[in-house]
Amino acid sequence: MKWLKFKAAYVEGAWVSPFFIQVDDEGMINATSATSPQGKCEEQDVYLLPGIPNGHSHSFQYVMSGLSERVLPGRTNDDFWFWREQMYKLANHIELDELLSVTTQLYMGMMEQGYTSVTEFHYLHHDHAGKGFARATQVAEVIMEAAQQAGLHLTLVPVYYNQAAPKVPIKPQQKRFYFASPDNYLSFIEQTVAVANANYTDVLVGYGVHSLRAAPLDDIKTILSTPWTKGPAHFHASEQTADVDSFVAAYKVRPIDWLADNVPLSSHHNLVHATHLTPQESKKLVKSGATVVLCPSTEANLGDGIFPIVDYQANGGSWCIGSDSQVNLSPFREMQMPELTQRLLDRKRNVFCNETQLDSGTILYDQALKGGRLAVGLPKTSFAAGSLLEGLRVNPYHDRLLERPLSSVLSIMIYAPETNMIEGVYCKGSVRVSGGRHVGRSGNQEAYMRATKRLMQALATL
Repeated sequence: MKWLKFKAAYVEGAWVSPFFIQVDDEGMINATSATSPQGKCEEQDVYLLPGIPNGHSHSFQYVMSGLSERVLPGRTNDDFWFWREQMYKLANHIELDELLSVTTQLYMGMMEQGYTSVTEFHYLHHDHAGKGFARATQVAEVIMEAAQQAGLHLTLVPVYYNQAAPKVPIKPQQKRFYFASPDNYLSFIEQTVAVANANYTDVLVGYGVHSLRAAPLDDIKTILSTPWTKGPAHFHASEQTADVDSFVAAYKVRPIDWLADNVPLSSHHNLVHATHLTPQESKKLVKSGATVVLCPSTEANLGDGIFPIVDYQANGGSWCIGSDSQVNLSPFREMQMPELTQRLLDRKRNVFCNETQLDSGTILYDQALKGGRLAVGLPKTSFAAGSLLEGLRVNPYHDRLLERPLSSVLSIMIYAPETNMIEGVYCKGSVRVSGGRHVGRSGNQEAYMRATKRLMQALATL
């Protein structure tokens, strides 16, 4: 056992300075203290912040970040649906070894930026022909292996995909995602849980449907109304106006209205995006305790729209952040976007603050932690005895933080972020990032270079 002394730590919504943690040789926390313990302490001249949960990720899309920012001749009216066709090309060309190196590289990059856990929203289930692998869970195993190599806490959510749109059959480009029935899917979930329990014991397996457009209503009810695993339930909802319009045309009801009235929503459920919801739908979500997973950088990049967060936040709605398409890996920039977007719309500042909550950065950080832990299925507390040490080592001597009061640190990191503010990262009890760089980067670099070279060559010919 040894004691670590931190300059200050952010613990359950309050700064503690100094802060002491006693850990064993495996990085398990035995005790914490705000006062100096007896015996020798190992000085850690850094601030300690809780690691940030990433509520939504598609790891393979890391390869195409920034490659869809130009239009084709004759196709200047660009939108989400055209981007999706480009994404499908990548989804249908990436091989298992490439997915492993890409996902490992991404997860290491996430940790360097401040994420210590991720919900991987997984739908590349089958081979390029749409047939199952020799082991049905082979692609899921690749994701688990990548998380293990990076040392990142993984919540793997394999999702059900059955149709292209309400009452529209699956398209050829979606054959890798397809399950013929909920029974097929739930059998796959059981197999995934068994693999995780046998070989990746710290992976939490969740479940869900890809989106409210991608499954018949009875299938959605079957899958989302029962806690099939210990992990959380996730699904896309009302991301684009076309999602809402097609759902209403097919079923004569708005998607989140239908969901709230037909599925026993709870804090176990997580709606990704939920961009286009009415005030009535918003109230139903708040009442249910479900979490909305916002991915502001991706939502802006894809032209989704703006989530109506002010009333949702004021009414106590749960939300968190996710990196989604990986156009931005900084959780701090992701956190700032809902507030800054609303400032532009309202021409006001600090729009989330009220008489009882006066600091904008603290509000955002606390909400991202609270909602994020629900989204990844993690315990609700940080630095608790009996848990492995997990957190961000922040450099208090960085130009932006030097001599600034502790009460301003979170707002500085969110509204004026720089990557090198994070000196190191603990995850699963070990130092995973040191000097701002993941300790395993060199071991994956060559495989990542091979993967990107082949994929870029393949995609260039399409």
